[in-house]
Amino acid sequence: MNLYLKYRPQTIDQLDLSGVRKTLSDMVKANNVGHAYLLTGPRGAGKTSTARVLARIVNCEKNKDKLGEPCNECSACKSILEGSAMDVIEIDAASNRGIDDIRELKEKIRLAPAILRRKVYIIDEVHMLTTEAFNALLKTLEEPPSHSLFILCTTELHKVPETIVSRCAAIQFTKATAEEMQRSFARVIAGEGKKVSSEALEYLAKMVDGSFRDGVKILDQVLSNSDSVQLAEIEQVVSGSVGYKVDLLVKALVSKQVGESLGLLDAAIINGVDLTYLLVSLMRGLRDELLKGEVGVGVTKLIFSLDEVARRLATSLDGELLIQVAIVEWCGIDSSTAVGMTKKVGPASSRAELRDLGSSINPVRVAPSSTTREQSSELKEQVEKSPWQIMKEKLKSGQPIAPLKPKVSEEQSDTIEDAMAIFAG
Repeated sequence: MNLYLKYRPQTIDQLDLSGVRKTLSDMVKANNVGHAYLLTGPRGAGKTSTARVLARIVNCEKNKDKLGEPCNECSACKSILEGSAMDVIEIDAASNRGIDDIRELKEKIRLAPAILRRKVYIIDEVHMLTTEAFNALLKTLEEPPSHSLFILCTTELHKVPETIVSRCAAIQFTKATAEEMQRSFARVIAGEGKKVSSEALEYLAKMVDGSFRDGVKILDQVLSNSDSVQLAEIEQVVSGSVGYKVDLLVKALVSKQVGESLGLLDAAIINGVDLTYLLVSLMRGLRDELLKGEVGVGVTKLIFSLDEVARRLATSLDGELLIQVAIVEWCGIDSSTAVGMTKKVGPASSRAELRDLGSSINPVRVAPSSTTREQSSELKEQVEKSPWQIMKEKLKSGQPIAPLKPKVSEEQSDTIEDAMAIFAG
């Protein structure tokens, strides 16, 4: 079993976010659980784990008279933990999103629980339901049976209809802080009986960007080959390289030093740094410089350019080339120095230099003879004129054109009247 499943929170105290722990603790103290909850927040924050904890709280055999922490030892708790409880139904709305699926749910929810006290429906990624499915679910959420509990989970609250949101009690999952991340990772490492350095925990908490799931997966890779968690091992898994610092490349880009920037990029690639990790680190580093006021708002152009490159990496035949082009474009070097990287030119100055260069050149011109000019003029007119233009000129001047019908006599000629008859026909 992987570490993420092994150390999934099983009690309120083990939940990763302090705000969620407080919400559920207040609920338990008040001895009151509603009929529907909407869990919203970023991926990997623990929404599904919280839903399962809540399902055990309301069904734990020790909580018949007053709510409390689930014991995880009674038959009800064990069946939910093992995923074999008939009365706890988890639905993936991404693959069961139609109105027929919700109609089936409505028919089954009327039945009393088979074994547990309350029948719990956990609908993950609820924002994926169709409009018709939401409408079918609406009435059930408004007047649910007393034995039922709905727990809806979503990462995109704005896609859930307001009529659904208003009928649920919301539990907001915020982006985890560094302290919350380190607390969660330390619990996993301690459970495995391993040691970890403080700098390794700080680096891991920073790199996973608030996702507990991603962080534990990285720990799983490290702990499978080592008895302790050190910074170098975390760096190797996250970036594919040990000891690489993106700060130097960020400074080179801020100062628009194209040669140094490309050299640092080559060094990163030679050391095996993952390109996606490199781009994300660069964007975050530039953002930090922008927030500190070290650079102007113009650096946002480079951030957007790197973001576009990151999106294209999966389908590009040469991701390194895309990054190099973005760097060259940002630093503003001209085509003559782009190959050797021997001269740095700003975008405005390069245009000015080209204008000055063009105005300073006086080309030598040979005056053609009058005969040559006439022949060239006639040839040019013949080439440029289309057959329709030639016919139009003939019509205007009354010159002969192709007849519409055979001539009656030799004296008959094609005139404008005949041409009008041709076009009229």
